[in-house]
Amino acid sequence: MNDYQIIAQQAKHEKELSKSDRFAKISEREDKSALPDSVWQPLLANSYLQSWNGIALNKGVTEIGIYPMLLSELQPKTIIEIGAFTGGSAIWLTDCLEIFKIEGTVYSVDIDLSMLDEKAKSDSRVNFVKGDGNNLGEVLPAEKLSQLPHPWLIIQDTAMVDVTGLLEYFHNNGLKSGDYLIIEDTNKWVWDSWGGGWENQEEMENGRQKMAKLRNWLMNHEDEYLVDTYYLDIYGYNGSKNWNSVLKKV
Repeated sequence: MNDYQIIAQQAKHEKELSKSDRFAKISEREDKSALPDSVWQPLLANSYLQSWNGIALNKGVTEIGIYPMLLSELQPKTIIEIGAFTGGSAIWLTDCLEIFKIEGTVYSVDIDLSMLDEKAKSDSRVNFVKGDGNNLGEVLPAEKLSQLPHPWLIIQDTAMVDVTGLLEYFHNNGLKSGDYLIIEDTNKWVWDSWGGGWENQEEMENGRQKMAKLRNWLMNHEDEYLVDTYYLDIYGYNGSKNWNSVLKKV
């Protein structure tokens, strides 16, 4: 057995071990990261320059590594993204589904679709939905959600949508065992570091409160939603800008 085979075997073994005890209650997790604050500035400062097929892809570098693995494992039939921005993320997710031969559909919701790249607008595979994520009952009514196939992957990727309201809405309207939720940007450092140039102070403050709101909600649903440490800790404890926020409905 050569060195590469040994490494592959060890990686497979460690992966299986990590999966055996990978899910944790929020009370068992701390809001901290093994990666120091100094790492995030160079990693995230130019994230707006990242692109996917010519469209801005504003994802953290660790998320770019984590999402495809989760998609491959989960095989989601429905992805709902709250926060469209340029549409790059929705196109990327859709392309990943096609690469993995997953028959799924992406819905990307935003109150303002004016930032959509023209290439994203013209891509008929993605359902870009204009609407207020703080009023999901109108944007994605319960009747509509009941028709969407599972597993679901729900992604909250905007500070302008209240975390608690979003969690409550999907919890009461369709989330089933095995579905996943991801709340982006729960690392308060991200918002503190970007705060100096943030035009919308309300959005910045909402971002700073994301993790606290998520934790408070999860404490009341500890037996229903577990933190998937396999994806969160691949790069070290909470080794991303999404602390304790890759969640599985059980």
